Amino acid sequence: MTMDRFTKLTNWIGGLSRRQRVGTSIALCAVLFVSINIFAARALDGWRADVTETQVWTLSEGTETLLSDLAEPLHLRLYLSDGLTEAAPQLASYADRVRGMLQSYADQAEGQITLEVIDPEPFSDAEDRAVGFGINRIALAGAPEPMFFGLAATNSTDGRSTIPVFSPDREAWLEYDLTRLVAELGQPKKPKVALLDGIGLSGNPMMGGAEQQSLAMLRELYDVEILSGDVNSFPEGTEVVAVVHPQGLTEPTLYALDQWVMGGGALMAFVDPHAETQMGPQGMPAPDAASDFAALFEGWGVGFDATQAVADPTYALATNRRVQGRDVNVGNPAWLRLDASALDQDSPALARLSAMVMTTAGSFTTDEDGPTLTPLATMSDAAVLASAADASNRFGDPRDLLTSGETVDSAPVVIARLSGAVSSAFPDGKPEGSEWEADHIASTEAANVLLSGDADMLMDRNWIQQRSIFGAQIPQAFANNGDFFLNAVEQMAGGAALADLRGRAVDWRPLTRIEAMERAAEAEYRATEQALLDRISETEAALRDLAPQEGEGNGLFSAEMVAEAENLRADLLAARAELRQVQYDLRSDVEALQASVTTLNVGLVPFLAAVIALFFALRRPKRTLPTRSAA
Repeated sequence: MTMDRFTKLTNWIGGLSRRQRVGTSIALCAVLFVSINIFAARALDGWRADVTETQVWTLSEGTETLLSDLAEPLHLRLYLSDGLTEAAPQLASYADRVRGMLQSYADQAEGQITLEVIDPEPFSDAEDRAVGFGINRIALAGAPEPMFFGLAATNSTDGRSTIPVFSPDREAWLEYDLTRLVAELGQPKKPKVALLDGIGLSGNPMMGGAEQQSLAMLRELYDVEILSGDVNSFPEGTEVVAVVHPQGLTEPTLYALDQWVMGGGALMAFVDPHAETQMGPQGMPAPDAASDFAALFEGWGVGFDATQAVADPTYALATNRRVQGRDVNVGNPAWLRLDASALDQDSPALARLSAMVMTTAGSFTTDEDGPTLTPLATMSDAAVLASAADASNRFGDPRDLLTSGETVDSAPVVIARLSGAVSSAFPDGKPEGSEWEADHIASTEAANVLLSGDADMLMDRNWIQQRSIFGAQIPQAFANNGDFFLNAVEQMAGGAALADLRGRAVDWRPLTRIEAMERAAEAEYRATEQALLDRISETEAALRDLAPQEGEGNGLFSAEMVAEAENLRADLLAARAELRQVQYDLRSDVEALQASVTTLNVGLVPFLAAVIALFFALRRPKRTLPTRSAA
């Protein structure tokens, strides 16, 4: 029976015309395509392959461990309007991924997480509860009512946390955001961090300054207590002390910090030769923006020159400056854009990070017989130490720092860990006025201090930009500064639940080959440009010298002077024309290089595919139709 049906089918197909066979084949392919998609949607629901280098879409081991050890039961409410994906089809796959990942969290938590997906219909109790939790309404064009796409989480002790809106721009941060929320609510008691803030992380409402994201993120996971005035003790349960841009610290406070380190406490010190974001009176730049931690550094054997800043052309961040009367985009070697090559990949605080921005940063040194200084962020061999005052100057050509700066024997270290044997900076014991109650400790064999030569790196300006998404201001990171801060605190506090998640979303992939060629071309043209500028300056000086000075002769030019002045002016115009041509050639070469690389990246794969297809097409043997014999 089966063979008969097969024979009838083949006979039927054989009786079709060529056009009918083509149409039938297309129809069968369409049916097969739809069938495979339906099967995959049902049988492979939740399956995904992560082919990204940093495994952005894979549930991390840290998340799995956190969920498996969750002590506090959580209730997650996903407010997702059914009409959202119809009104905004581009959000459909993201909404499915959010729902799927939340379900994975609930499954991994083994009953400790209850997931509820709610469609808050207009004027319903669910809508009122969503608004009460702080979930944002989303107004979409063509939708008669606002939509919801956010998450509210609660624990058994009335703690709550929300994601007001799931922004597509933060899709790469999804696992981190969810794990952070779970960690925030799932731990019975937050570890304590003591903070001495000298730069304005906490904001200044009187001056319109908002709390910085680095501190806001720290508060989500830690109990942060900000200290001020004379510090004679640290809050009970403190695990980490952070000092950011210290200035004018009293001797009792310095002694308390010294004894904290001598007693084995973890200390983070963010110092700066020029804190660019520090505000003075009436919102003006601070007149003295250098950190002052010399009393402790000198006592501990750490070198930090607060009058010098690192300038490195390898990591120079592009900035807009007015140079020679023209607005140009140039690399500022005092503003550092560090990539993974500058960061210690063996450090848990830095291993997954790809980009950090530091501005007018200082460097650290120790003597050979001093304590152990482990570099965590190191500059290139091309780096120099420039005047901090010159490095912070917002006018002129920042590339001049490379010629005016002081060369160094070894690459400067801008972030480091201080460990090993360290003696107290107060060899004579407790200073006058100190109320430190514990006995004086003269030294430690196991110092635990993290040093950063830039305090601005914790301010939003250096790593955050605000974007408006569905009416909400969403912070978007363009560098890993905040990740480094939290990783360092977490590492020093003895935890690492979120460390392997931070940094994966900032997948910074610069075109390193282009940047290297740009630097080489710029150096070549820069030499020619400088020679022309010197020539222009000499010509202008010669013209000034030709002008009759007051009290000399009758104030008139001689014929020889007029002729020489004309020659000098012609030479000046020619030099300026050559300078413009040099600058034009530099821009043209860089733009041509970028265009070539872009074309190669975009067109190479399709071109190779076409060549391979053509190769096999030409090698394919030709089919010959059988000739029919004449009747």
